[in-house]
This record gives sequence, C-alpha cells and structure tokens, in this order.
Amino acid sequence: MPMRPIDRPLTRHGVFETVATFAIIVALLYLGAGILVPLVLAILLAFALSPLVDLFVRRLRLPEPVAVILSVLSALLSLGLFAYVAGTQLLQIAAELPAYQTTIANKLNDLQEQLGGGGFLDRITGAVGSLTEQISQPDEEVGQAGRSSSPVPVTIANDVGNPLGVVTTLLGTLAGPLATGAIVAIFLVFLLLGRRELQERFIRLVSRGGYSTTTLAMGDASQRVGRYLLLQLGINVGYGVLFGVGLLIIGVPGAILWGLMIMLFRYIPFIGGLLVASLPILLAFSMDAGWGMLLSTLALFLIIDLTTANVVEPRVYGSSTGVSPIAILLSAMFWATLWGPAGLILATPMTVCLVVIGRHIPQFRVLETLLGSEPVLDPPERLYQRMLRGDTEEAIQIADEIVEEKGVLAFQTEVLLPALRLASSELSDAPESLTQRRALTTSLDAVIEEIREGEIIDGGAIILVGGRTEIDDSGARVVAQRLAAKGIASRVLPPMAVRQESIGRIDIDGAEIVYLIYFGSEIKAQTRYVSKRLKSIRPGVKVMVCVLDDEGNGATAESLRVDRLTHDLKDTVDAIEGHLDAIHAERSKVAQPFKGAGRGDDALGRALEEVAHAMGVPVATINLLDDERHKDDPDAYRLTETIVQQGVPLVVRSENGGELTENPYLQSNGVDFYAGVPLTLPSGETVGSLVIVD
Repeated sequence: MPMRPIDRPLTRHGVFETVATFAIIVALLYLGAGILVPLVLAILLAFALSPLVDLFVRRLRLPEPVAVILSVLSALLSLGLFAYVAGTQLLQIAAELPAYQTTIANKLNDLQEQLGGGGFLDRITGAVGSLTEQISQPDEEVGQAGRSSSPVPVTIANDVGNPLGVVTTLLGTLAGPLATGAIVAIFLVFLLLGRRELQERFIRLVSRGGYSTTTLAMGDASQRVGRYLLLQLGINVGYGVLFGVGLLIIGVPGAILWGLMIMLFRYIPFIGGLLVASLPILLAFSMDAGWGMLLSTLALFLIIDLTTANVVEPRVYGSSTGVSPIAILLSAMFWATLWGPAGLILATPMTVCLVVIGRHIPQFRVLETLLGSEPVLDPPERLYQRMLRGDTEEAIQIADEIVEEKGVLAFQTEVLLPALRLASSELSDAPESLTQRRALTTSLDAVIEEIREGEIIDGGAIILVGGRTEIDDSGARVVAQRLAAKGIASRVLPPMAVRQESIGRIDIDGAEIVYLIYFGSEIKAQTRYVSKRLKSIRPGVKVMVCVLDDEGNGATAESLRVDRLTHDLKDTVDAIEGHLDAIHAERSKVAQPFKGAGRGDDALGRALEEVAHAMGVPVATINLLDDERHKDDPDAYRLTETIVQQGVPLVVRSENGGELTENPYLQSNGVDFYAGVPLTLPSGETVGSLVIVD
C-alpha cells in the first residue's frame, strides 16, 4: 500500500507569501461584506432550493423560469408566515409582561431571605421595585407631579406624533434588512435561472484543463452542502416542534414563538439554541410563584439539546459535512468577526466548501488537513504512529476495529504489513536505531498476538527467518500466522540465526523450506551468503526469499541465488503450499510399492503388499542392483549398495542422526524410518535388498 509523500516544508519566502495572501483575502472579505454577504446567502439558498426547482421542472413539467419563480415565492411565503406567527406571539407576550413584575420581586425577596440578605440582592430588589412603581404609576399622577415640580425646558428633536415622522423612522430602521433581502432575492432568482451556465463558466475559469477534477469537486461540494442543509432543516424542525410542544404542556407563554425562534436560531452554531431558550426560561421564572415551571423548562431544554447534539446529529450528519467540530467552532468565530450574525449562519456551509476544495485541488490540500473530519493519517500510518510512541492499547484498538470490519487477512495485508514497511523505511538497521525498533516491536508483538486466528502450529518442515531486523522477524510471524490459518506447521527463527557468527549453529533439521523474510531491497549479499550456507548445512533444502516491499527493486531469484522469490503475503503462502504439495506427490509415488519383480500385479507384488501391511508401513519393495530403473535414483541405489556390501540388515531412523540420515533420498522423500535386509540367492550371491519404508 503506497504511502503519501511527505510535504516539503515551506521556505521563509513561501511563509511570507502565504501570510500576505491570507491577509489580503481577509481584508477583501471584510471590506466587501456589503456585496459578498447577500451573494453568499443567495448561493446558500440556491443550494437549498435547487431540488425544489428540479421537482417542478421534472415532475410537473413546468418551464424553468416558472419553476424558479414558484420556488422563490414559496420560500418568501414561508418566511412571511414565520414572521407573522412570531410577531403575533411576541406582541401577546409583551402585553402580559407587566403582570409578571410582582412575581419577580417576590422571588428575589425570597432568595434574599434564604441567603441571609446581601447587597447584591438588595440592589436587584430595589431596581425591580423602582421599575414596578414607574410602570404602574398612572399617567395622571405623573402629569400632576410634573405640574407641581419646577418647569423643565424641553427641546423637541422629533415630532413622534407626526405620521410622516413615524413612517420615516420605521423605514430608516427597516431599510437595511429590506435592501439586503431584496438583493438576496434578486441574486437567488438569477442564480437559479443560470445555474448551469454559471457552473460551466466556473469550470472554465478554475479548471485549467482539469475538467474532471473541477466537476468532481463541484459535485461533491453541492452534494455535501445540499445534504447538510436538508438534514439541518429536518433536525431544527423536529427540535423546534418538541421544544414548543413541551413549553405548551408546561404552560410557558408564547410556546409557539419559542419553537419557531429556536428553529431559526439553531442555524447559528453552538449558541443559537441557548440564546432562544434563555427567554422562555426567564418567563418561567417570572410568571410562576413557585419553582416548578422554571425547573421543568430548564430540564426540557437540556434533555432536547443534549440528546440532539450528542445522539441525533452525530448519527444523522455522519460524514455529510466532512468538517471537524473544532473547525466549525473556529470557522464560526472567524466569519462572525468578519460578517457579524450572517457570518455565524454561513460559517458551516462555507467551511464545507473549503474542505471540498482542499480534498480535490492539491494546492489547497492544507485546508482539508486543517478543517476536515477525516483522519489525516491512513490506517497503516495511524497504527505505526501508535506503536512508535508505545501506545499499545490504542494500537490494539485500531487493529480490533479493522479486524471486526474487514477480517484478519485484510488487516494483515492492508494495514499491518504496510505499517511494517513504513517502520523499515524510517528505522534503519543500524545499532543506533535498535532502541526504537525494540520499542516498536514490543507494541507490535502485542498487536500480532491480539489478532491471531489461532496458535501457530509448531513444526520443522517450514522454517521462517526474519532476515535482518526485529521488523523482519515480525513479518515472519505474520507469515507463520497465515500458514497456521491454513493448517500448515512452521517454525520462526530470529534474525540472529542467520548472522555470520551464528549460522553454523542453526537448527534446520528436518526442514524442507527455509523462507527468509525481508523489508527493504538491499539484501543481495546477505541472501547469497545465507543460501549458500544453508544448502551446505542441509543439502536439498529449498531456500526462498520474501521481500515485503516494492516489486520494482530489480531483484530476481537467480540474482539472489535462491529457489523462489515472492513479494507479498499471498504469493509467499502459495509458494509454500505448492512446494508441500509437490513433496506429498513425490511421497505418494514412494508409497506405491513395486508389485512383483516386473512391477506388475503378480504374486510377488501382492506378497510385498502383505509384508507392508504386516509391518504397519506404507512401503515394502525389492531393490535389485541390476535394475536400471533403480539406478536412476543414485541416492536410493547407494543405500542398496551398502546393504549388499555389508551383507547385514540396515536400519536408519531420522531421530538417531548419523551419516546415513543425511542421505538426500531419505530427506527429500520425508523418510523417518528405513530398514533393509540383503536378498541372497541359493548360490550365495547377494543381488539386492528387501526394504520397508515409513
């Protein structure tokens, strides 16, 4: 699995250019807020209304301009209805507020008594009492008091009784929001009408010939932003309905208003819901003489908000935005500083677009790294990093998650071995890296043991040796686990076993294959030396090499002077299985005795079968010195010559050792027991031997 290249560090000149570019962009965003905010709002609404326009065009067969006008009018009517209901509720609450002032004063007095008095509560009580007196004092009393006091000069700054003045003041207050709304509506209509043409122009402008990448980026951004807006709308509506119904049951005034307001304000990340919820909480405090309504309202908000934020949103959103929570928080602070409340609403959608740009355009990949929610390290890199710092528990957790999702084999081939390749490339086999390699392999051993499918079957026919380092030794253990999963026995030897100072004492008795496992490509000198020594220690043994690294290193079995070269886990296991199958096939030939002197189905052949059955061995045969077919196997013929020359029975057991046990015929055919007696004619001439083999 290829690793991502490490990004080059920025030079001092590059850092200055980056900072200067960022500062210019921020300045332009701040100075152009009057134009950019309506434009971005229109683009955001275009993302939200595009599905509705497509529905009108495709399902109802309406012309596209008509579909756009209907969609925009539907959105405006929804906002108008929302504003009407909210305004009506707000006026009703404002009319009832003076009735709650006495309750507030009484509660503050109760708190003062319970807390034993205090200057802070005294000041609050005094302020509330003064406010109550001023509001409840009749107008005529105020007039009489005014007449009895000394005259106060008054300067009329604005004639509020003048209808024209009222209209002028109202229009001055509403001019800004109305102008912004009109600009947004106009932008929205033109964006929806020309969205395909604008998309083509944007692709032409920024693609620089990379149409596929730009199209993919725009599609990804549109899908993520649209899905996010749709899901957020559904969650906010559900949140507002539950909150409003709950307040209605509790008895808080304006329950419908607070439900509608919290739907809208939850588009402001983190604090929007709290800002709205604080108002019904204050109302519950002011209108109820006791504390039950306040506690119920507070509990309602906490239950709905915590459940939505910690259970509903993580499951519903999933990876739809691709933005990390800390990035959303920082983005909200940044855009709120530049564009005020509108920036809070636009923060998340704009951050999603930035992450998509970073994902698809290499020049802006830093944006995905800083803002994205996806892990910046691949699974092999994450596992390697945890093992490198000695965090064994977290490394095992990563392994368990991947094994549960994909299985042991996928974890070994797609995660564990690539992590070992990364370790081999970073941690050299020099003595100064020994401490790091051993710290790594301590965690690695725990991971390998944790994910094993069963115990490694100990056996001497297959020997696996880590070529140079502890990392190679871990690779050998992974191969042993794959063999054990297939029911094949093997034995793992440490790298020290094939070092020059210790290879003469290596224990490879009974081995059919010695497999050397390496990470890295500079192995030619060592493999040639090790192969030569192993074949001299045990003639006939197959020496194979597995290089768990790039296949493009140019090495071949001939250049390494070994019997087989593989480059991955699957090929290594297949090579071992294939060689074992060949050995079994050869043994099956040996297990078929000669049937008669002519090797046919005659009386002598059946007699030899009875001998083998009586002795409990698979093979009973007659070997003759003048049999040309017997001479084709010089190693077997040499044993027959020994029996004939000595004229006494010959018994060879593999466990007893000795010179005869090194006979290649016995080794290559896996013969553990060989017994032969001389065959002597009545004339006294010995012509061969009767042999049983197991």
